[in-house]
Amino acid sequence: MLPSIERRTLPVRGAVLPAFPHLRANQLPRPVIWVLLALVALAGGAAIGWLTVSSSPVKALALLVGLVWFVVALSDVRAGIWAVVGVVALLPFAVVPFHFKLTLTLLEITLLSVYAVWIVRLALHHDELLEGGAEGSLVILLLAVTLFAFLVGIGNQYTLETFHNYGKFVLAVLIFFAIWNTTRTLVDVRRLLIVLLGASGAAAALGLVLYAGGANLTLRVLTHLIPYGYPSDRIVRYVDDNPAMAMRLTSTSVDPNSFGGLLAVVFVIAVALLLSKDRIVSRWLTVPVAGATGLAMLLTQSRGAWVGAFAGLAVLTVLRFRWLIFPGAAMVVIVFAAGLGEHFIHRFYLGITLQDPATKLRLQEYRNALAIIRAHPFFGVGFGQAPSITEQTGVSDIYLTIAERAGLIALAIFLIAVIAIGLTGFRYWRRRRDTPAGEVQLGLFAALITMLAVGVFDHYFFNTDFPHMAALFWLVCGLIMCLASLDRRAEKADKSAQAIAGR
Repeated sequence: MLPSIERRTLPVRGAVLPAFPHLRANQLPRPVIWVLLALVALAGGAAIGWLTVSSSPVKALALLVGLVWFVVALSDVRAGIWAVVGVVALLPFAVVPFHFKLTLTLLEITLLSVYAVWIVRLALHHDELLEGGAEGSLVILLLAVTLFAFLVGIGNQYTLETFHNYGKFVLAVLIFFAIWNTTRTLVDVRRLLIVLLGASGAAAALGLVLYAGGANLTLRVLTHLIPYGYPSDRIVRYVDDNPAMAMRLTSTSVDPNSFGGLLAVVFVIAVALLLSKDRIVSRWLTVPVAGATGLAMLLTQSRGAWVGAFAGLAVLTVLRFRWLIFPGAAMVVIVFAAGLGEHFIHRFYLGITLQDPATKLRLQEYRNALAIIRAHPFFGVGFGQAPSITEQTGVSDIYLTIAERAGLIALAIFLIAVIAIGLTGFRYWRRRRDTPAGEVQLGLFAALITMLAVGVFDHYFFNTDFPHMAALFWLVCGLIMCLASLDRRAEKADKSAQAIAGR
């Protein structure tokens, strides 16, 4: 017989779309929501009317859609997190169509709305305790050290954008706590994963369509995003930035490497859910998402993403699906024998043999980063430029990036925090491996290994220029901790129910 937590949170088989989180006692009170809705309606109506008359109906429509979703997010913190996931996957660099001294991005607005609603909810429900533990303390300590490093390096050519980017990075990391504290059941986790798979699958499908249409279609479609904060140059990307070589798939994520990292993470999660014996998420969703993200990931030409996806699949195979070893080996032999995917194999070969320009540039970055770390070992050089004109910041490795920017102390804290989160998830899976929650935890643990493997070859999971990828990293970590807390929450709920029944 399943434990109480499994009976209460076992997903409905076959359902694809998540039920919308409706208003409950643990969310904002209805009077508060009605007041907020009235204020949003008044402000939104005035803004839309002004935009329609004086500017662009397209901007007015975008504002209307944004206000509708903002109203939705007000009803439930979890729905706000869905909005964050949608922005991360589909419009990570989009800004609001208003220009002030500081232009806010959609990611900032969605994150700030999540935290605002969460804080109000905590203020109204004093009996609700924050989840933290050792893992949460380590993440807070990591942020504190990065803040100190930021302040120490403030003289290294900081600009307003430097401050803004660091603020976005901090907001992205804090999603770890929001998810851990508001995603409270396996049903909540399942809904969030459906949104992540659906949004990422849509981004992959759009990327495949643009890639199939060629450079002209990609350029024609993505230039429409320029008024909303997207770059006006390097819209179409090629291997080694050489138009004579293969085009790289980017979709709406601009950078093919970071998009490849997103696809690798979602691909591993989709495969884990697809292979699980409990249909936690319908195969009507996991099959097309796994196919689209897997193919799109290959076409990004991101070798770091390829290695990360392989590492995640290796974890799934060794820990749970060993029966895949022989079919997988046979498929590899067939691919090599038939000459399929020869371009991808050749590109990977050039990378591991250090023959192509991108790999040679990475080696130079590694040498430069090690020189900076030797000169500034404790707190790095901050988040601006290197203090010496003979040195340059920026290295395609998350671990060297952390050490370079915030020092070896920050790197040690990051590694301890991630190892602690990973071990917590792994131990939970060992205890509950034959349950739906255990199956999901295995997929998330494999996704964490994927990101850590990708981090050896790229830096975007700890880069202030890519806050959406930092949000993805800590989103996965938050879900791992959420699942690991299910049993404790269930026991607490059972004790409360027994206490009430005994009165």
